[in-house]
Amino acid sequence: MTDLAKKAAPSVAVITVAAIVTNVIWGTPFKLIKIMNEEMGISKDALGQDYLGQVLATISIRFLLAGVMTLIFAMVIGQKIFQVKKKQWSEITIMGLVSTTAAYFFFNIGNVNISSTINSTILAQSTIFFAVILAHFAYKNDKLTSMKAVALLIGFAGLIISQLTGGTTIQDMFSFTLTGEGFMLIYGLLAALATMLAKKIGSSLNSFVLTGWNLVIGAIVLYLIGFGMGGRLSVINWTPMGVILLIILAAASAIPFSLWYWCAQYANLGELSVYKFIMPISGSVLAVILGESFTIPLAVGLVLVCLSIVLMNKPMKKKVAEPIESVEKA
Repeated sequence: MTDLAKKAAPSVAVITVAAIVTNVIWGTPFKLIKIMNEEMGISKDALGQDYLGQVLATISIRFLLAGVMTLIFAMVIGQKIFQVKKKQWSEITIMGLVSTTAAYFFFNIGNVNISSTINSTILAQSTIFFAVILAHFAYKNDKLTSMKAVALLIGFAGLIISQLTGGTTIQDMFSFTLTGEGFMLIYGLLAALATMLAKKIGSSLNSFVLTGWNLVIGAIVLYLIGFGMGGRLSVINWTPMGVILLIILAAASAIPFSLWYWCAQYANLGELSVYKFIMPISGSVLAVILGESFTIPLAVGLVLVCLSIVLMNKPMKKKVAEPIESVEKA
């Protein structure tokens, strides 16, 4: 048993509140990123072929700030952030490249190429479905059950329905582009892979140290990719509102990632993941408040995706009591 497992676990109520707060915050960046880009003058019309590179270069600053915030907090609570073993550095680097660099390369390009924030928020939930499928092949004690299979079908139906735009032909009925909805689905797959990496690494390293360094490393590589695609920090219109939004978005990465890793140390992920349905609701409500319209296909898709998440994480009746795993995916 690791030192983390030996620590007295917080109450169920505390973990529940932390999981709810995490997913409420996770739902906010979808719309705020678009608003920040507009505020900072990052648009396709203004930047042309350098637009996507600028999007990546700018958002990498968000993750760098988030990583620094997390590492500072880790030091405040007494963690020695540089006392990381050689093997742990390699694992953190791999996780940073997958969970921050690769995942958010596809997320941010997909997000700006999808006009509806609500649509982006729903598609991002594909990570839960991919995680269930991957876990079936990766873990002996996390197989696909009949309930999970039904939940998957409902969830994917919700994703498909959310893409309906009307029209009379198949081509007109659906809104789907590779660099928009396609990239958001690739993000979902990469985020699921990152979850599996976190499960492996988390037992040997403090969650805040792990989160902080993987954000910093991943952000640096993401910036280099954005720079290579034409992104330059010098062309950003650094308005006070733009800077405030950037800081808010950084906190919206640092706080929920750290809280989720912390929760996962003391509770089973299946019990935590039921709260994931809060994220698309949070993101969708914010988008509507900020002026987006809620169409019937989006509403139906959102309901089906949330129902799927709840069914997928419905606890099974246990014949024999089992100990809660000390560390899970985040």
